[in-house]
Amino acid sequence: MEHSSFAQLLENELTSAILNSDKNAIKRVSLLLDEKISEIEKIKKEQEETKSDIKMLIEVIKQGFEHMDKRFEDMQKYMDKRFEDMQRYMDKRFEDMNKRFDMMFKFMALGYSLITLLIVVFKFIH
Repeated sequence: MEHSSFAQLLENELTSAILNSDKNAIKRVSLLLDEKISEIEKIKKEQEETKSDIKMLIEVIKQGFEHMDKRFEDMQKYMDKRFEDMQRYMDKRFEDMNKRFDMMFKFMALGYSLITLLIVVFKFIH
């Protein structure tokens, strides 16, 4: 029932009850007010339930964000560890390659030195 039509109906019933001393009109006013109060209480109850539901949803959302933050932090730690492990592996590979190049350089230098020495010895002998 709309507010203005309810007010108009209530006014008519009260006028009838007061001017005509109509007991039935008084009962109708009482019933109208009781219905309206019941509607208001029902709406208030629904609002409280809605507020409670919203608060519960907010808590669920907060917990979801906290869980996502924890998962992100765990994933970040895992990725950092993987990166560090990969970095160590690459460093070891580069060190191994560096050792090989050093060894190859030493053998090449030794070989050139031997060849040079042999050339000098053969020239000196002839």
